[in-house]
Amino acid sequence: MKLNQNYISIILLTMALSLICHRLTAQSFAINNEKRRTAFNFELINNLVVIPVTLNGNTPLRFILDTGVRNTLLTNRAGQLIRPEDAQIVQVAGVGQNRNIKAYLVKDVTVSLPGITGSNMNIVVLEEDYLELSKHLGTEVHGILGYDFFSSFVVRIDYTNKRIVVFDNDHFKPRKRDTPLAIRIEQGRPYAQASLKQNHNEQIAVSLLIDSGASHSLMLERDSDERIELPEKTIETIVGWGLGGELSGHLGRIESFDLAGFQFDNMLSSFTENYSDPRLFDRIGRRGSIGGELLSRYTTTYDYKNNKLYLRKNYHFKRHFEFNLSGIDLVAEGPNFKTFRIIHVIKGSAAEAAGLKTGDIILRINGNYAANTNLSEINSTLRLRPGHRISLLVYRQGEFETIRFKLQRLI
Repeated sequence: MKLNQNYISIILLTMALSLICHRLTAQSFAINNEKRRTAFNFELINNLVVIPVTLNGNTPLRFILDTGVRNTLLTNRAGQLIRPEDAQIVQVAGVGQNRNIKAYLVKDVTVSLPGITGSNMNIVVLEEDYLELSKHLGTEVHGILGYDFFSSFVVRIDYTNKRIVVFDNDHFKPRKRDTPLAIRIEQGRPYAQASLKQNHNEQIAVSLLIDSGASHSLMLERDSDERIELPEKTIETIVGWGLGGELSGHLGRIESFDLAGFQFDNMLSSFTENYSDPRLFDRIGRRGSIGGELLSRYTTTYDYKNNKLYLRKNYHFKRHFEFNLSGIDLVAEGPNFKTFRIIHVIKGSAAEAAGLKTGDIILRINGNYAANTNLSEINSTLRLRPGHRISLLVYRQGEFETIRFKLQRLI
């Protein structure tokens, strides 16, 4: 199946999760056959890989497959999986606005994927749905699966065909056309070296988190290195949402970016400050992260055991790095996620000039009832191409209003 090339959202669903709790015992999954490999399909939503997961043999759930987190995470106490008296309380730190985040550590959970079983697993369960993944993606998402899974296998993610192939570590051979990239695993997360050039300055070598659970292309943390500068032209906007709430920053283009010999020119990047624990800058050397908008241009194969990430560019490798052409960010709420509410309007955008406001509810888009579609399809229309005409019927404080504008490139 073909990726939707027009839906390139910079909204970051960041999963930078830090747990302050007792060190967890080593865990592993196993493939349920003698072939030492298995495969299954996934959904690609906003550059995020969504997979089917079952906990303790109960109702199937949907998790994001995320290299950016260490612990398996359930976003709330769905279905009363846990009782507080049976679980250990842990402290969770998130980025963004400060929140008191309460969570529980649940042990001895059976985690099942198609053809794969993890027994006696540990799961962190949030007391409340702080991440609101379902609202941002417009479909049910219940949790996140990270290091526990990737460290057990070699995992290949084929973004074009939306297919995951899982190999036992000792029964994997890289393909000849795959490009190997050395990675190192720090605190359960993969890091790789890359280089970038901006503002006509010299090449800068940077250590970046490989984060399949973030939808951006590149994020650079300005307070990690004085050489990382804002481009001459930027947009000040919300660059993501995470455990701590919204994350503000700037968006701009860098002159060039090189990863494993693959070069990208005029590439979009978000720029943040006070995003990560400053100790990561010195201890790990972290300068930012690579997300799904870049990773989805490859078939990626993660081999944690041998500290390798294999890259094979796919059909979408050369697509343009495009930003939000409408200037609005939406969430889906209500039954079946059919209420589409504007949560952010970018300053200077076509949407702001036309009079759209935070809190507006979209009822129709280009003559079609919004309730007959979904969030992904609406976002695709709002990011179609510069000059495309948009007509919205919105509901605002008891009144209906028709608003028209043309999509435009902001950066």
